[in-house]
Amino acid sequence: MDPAKKLKEAREYAMGNTEAEFLLVRDTGGSPEVGKLPVGKTVQQEVADIFAHDLSSHVDSLRDGDTRARPLDVANTISEDSIMQCAPVSDLPGSDLFEILISREHDGATTYTADPKPDFQLIRISEPDGKVLVGVQSYRGVELVETTDKLSLLYSGQEYERFRGDMVVIQPNVTAVYYDDWLFVISPKTFESMFNMREEYEKRAKEAIEGFEEAGICLSNKDKMTEWLLSHINILRGMYEVYDTGIHEQATPDQIERMIKRYELDQRFSLDYARQNGQIELEVGKYVHTWKLLKLLSGKYAEDGIMGTQWEIDSGQRL
Repeated sequence: MDPAKKLKEAREYAMGNTEAEFLLVRDTGGSPEVGKLPVGKTVQQEVADIFAHDLSSHVDSLRDGDTRARPLDVANTISEDSIMQCAPVSDLPGSDLFEILISREHDGATTYTADPKPDFQLIRISEPDGKVLVGVQSYRGVELVETTDKLSLLYSGQEYERFRGDMVVIQPNVTAVYYDDWLFVISPKTFESMFNMREEYEKRAKEAIEGFEEAGICLSNKDKMTEWLLSHINILRGMYEVYDTGIHEQATPDQIERMIKRYELDQRFSLDYARQNGQIELEVGKYVHTWKLLKLLSGKYAEDGIMGTQWEIDSGQRL
């Protein structure tokens, strides 16, 4: 699958079809609540044109090499490079969600002022018994301008008249694209929100911590250290990568100690360790150094063979 070619097909599909819908999705704890924003044909065409233009920008970025296509993976989410992540929908957790979102059966009307606030929104372009193209936007991609208590003016061609009602301003970009059974993730935060991935990250992080403990790599003051490792979404992404690569099943206390000594981690940061009965206990005294503990557990330190400089792999920083 060539991502640029597939997105080019999606762009052509958007330009050739005028059945465009704007849907608001609310996570109600069970099946998502999907409602259609009432918009006229003219606005539908404008929405489709904006979507097609945004698809063009992503096609150009891929072909020019400004953006790289990679499989959907937490390691790519953490990367500082401009990456578009791709995955067949059948491989996604909870992919039945997409069966709901791409269905044309959700005809109930909704508005932005209805409670609760939408969790995210969709541009859906489709035709009866045909392919479906979906653009995903976060709720933050919309500005709802209330005009009730303000004097808002609308130019009618001859003079300015009082504008009454609410105005919706929609940003001209999407953060994820579904087309032809593929998902293209431009902003991983939207994907994480849609699939409640934080819960998945926390679950796997806890399993990784238990795996390290079984291998004799323990956390001193375990409750506090575990809380710190589960506290931030970026740290959770890193812990999920540890789980996904199986490091917690392969690492040994001796390997951890050798890395601490080689890179002087206990001297550079508030990272302490103790050996007892073949085990190793790890602790950081400052929350900010939780990142260093994560780098240690994921083996993210290296030394180049030319200058002998020691590096932190992900950040590219010299130690």
